[in-house]
Formats: sequence, C-alpha cells, structure tokens
Amino acid sequence: MDKEKIYVFDAYGTLFDVDHACKEMEIQLGNKWNNLSSIWRQKQLEYSWLHNSMNSYVSFWNITEDSLEYSMNSLSINSVQIKKELLDLYYKIGAFEEVEEVLKKIKQNKIKTAILSNGSYDMLNSAVKNSKFDELISVVISVDECKKFKPHKDVYKMVIDKFNINKKNCIFLSSNCWDIHGASNFGFETVWVNRKNNIDEFLPGKVDNQVQSLKEYFIKE
Repeated sequence: MDKEKIYVFDAYGTLFDVDHACKEMEIQLGNKWNNLSSIWRQKQLEYSWLHNSMNSYVSFWNITEDSLEYSMNSLSINSVQIKKELLDLYYKIGAFEEVEEVLKKIKQNKIKTAILSNGSYDMLNSAVKNSKFDELISVVISVDECKKFKPHKDVYKMVIDKFNINKKNCIFLSSNCWDIHGASNFGFETVWVNRKNNIDEFLPGKVDNQVQSLKEYFIKE
C-alpha cells in the first residue's frame, strides 16, 4: 500500500451490501425479494441521474424512499409495514463481511481513507456506526455538500478540497462501473470491485484495476 495516497471508497455496493434489506425480509417477501432488491437499486440510481439532469437535488434518502415505492408497486407488493421495515433496514444497512478486515489493515498502515457517496450524511453516519467503522474511516463525504450526484465532477472534487491533495494521489474504489468511469474521467486512479462479474461500460474514463472483492485488491498489493 502506498502511504502517500488516500483510499476513497464508494459506500453502497462497495462497503455496504445493497441487497441486505431485502435479504433480511426474505420470509415476508418470498421469491420476490431478489427482484425487488434489483429494481429498487436500479431505480435508486436512475432517479439520482435524472435529478442531476433536471438540476433538481433532493436527499438520497428521498430517492431511496421513492425508488422503493416504485419497486413495490411494480411487483404488486402492497404493504405499508413491509415498506417501513425495508427502509429501517436500509438505514442500518449491513457491510460486506470482508470490509472490517480490509479497513483495519489500511489503518494499521497509517493510510487515510474516505467514503465518497451519494448517500446523505444521516444515512452514511448510521451505516458507519452500525458496522462499527467509526474509528476506521478518516472522513465521510456526502453529496449533501455539493448538491449533485455522481458522476458529476463536483462530487469527486470534494475529495481534493477536503484533503488538499493532488487528484493523482487518490485511489477510488467502487463496485459501480459507471462510478469508476466518472472518477477516472475526473483524474483518480480507479479500482473496480466487480462483485457481480459485470462487463465494462462504454463511457469516458477507464478501469485501472479490476478485482472481485476489496480483500483481493489489498492482499494483491
């Protein structure tokens, strides 16, 4: 690991499991849980991009609620209680099993870390606290500050402003390929944590490194 660099992590899908809430509700949702989780996540992203295009910023929590409402309607799941429980679970979203070990290793090497996320500060602080990462992450940065969603360049610029460093000293890690391209296009070195074996996107920027897990990348280093 390069001690001159800062490791910047995306949150949802990279550190935290976006399927966590629906998995926990598998008994109530039955065989619809996987479809619900997929549609919810896709709509969550689509709504963030559309709000960017419309220059109409709202909290990512509002987007999370709206995208869940759409997803439940699309699968004819009509339950106020299920919606409430899913949102409660998402607010306290669980981390991938490997994350704690990886973050501890980085901290032992005295390297700075950051979360850079579309998530609102209240969502991110809840997730970090729930997984007991408070002492393992140097800084949490939310788009709440710039009022734009990824992959807008202003989002990635916040890291430079916070740490007062050259963008070439930032290593950005995300499970979202479009996010990787956005960060690369801005000037960050990138690591695509391709957990689901997806194919690369045809977008500006590039994937500098590709792994299937965070552990694979940091062990390889």
